[in-house]
Amino acid sequence: MSDLLKSFCLILLLVMGAKLATAQNGMLMLHGRVVHEDNLLEGVEVEIISDQQDTIINFTTRRNGSYKANLRLGAVYNVAFFKEGYIDKSVGVIGLAPEGETIDGRYFYQLDIELYKLDENRVDETMIPPVAKLYIEDPDKGFTFDKQYVKWVQDEYEELTD
Repeated sequence: MSDLLKSFCLILLLVMGAKLATAQNGMLMLHGRVVHEDNLLEGVEVEIISDQQDTIINFTTRRNGSYKANLRLGAVYNVAFFKEGYIDKSVGVIGLAPEGETIDGRYFYQLDIELYKLDENRVDETMIPPVAKLYIEDPDKGFTFDKQYVKWVQDEYEELTD
């Protein structure tokens, strides 16, 4: 993963972790598949870093492109996907309860990721911010995929490529 991307993700983790803090005892099982143009990608490196710096998990996707990670709630995570020849992607997972709430229990979230081939003739700055964001708005409903944030990232990409 590029140093610029790592720095941005670390700053995001620290800022988000400082903003939200309440007691959480739950777990999130984040799972999914990594693909490129409907082909499953084996050997994609996955790196997970928490804002508390106590969790750094590294593994690669299986032959069928799948991955699975158990994350302790009460932290903010950056989940990064990278493979040589492809554009790095990262997802911010905010495993914190809204202010005044507590998160207990187990949550499951399927997050499939598509990686795009790296164009050697162009530097792609679109993946500097995390491409998606998951968070808990209501502990009874589980994790929310922030569609507005994804739209913002897409708009930034389109602005850079115009």
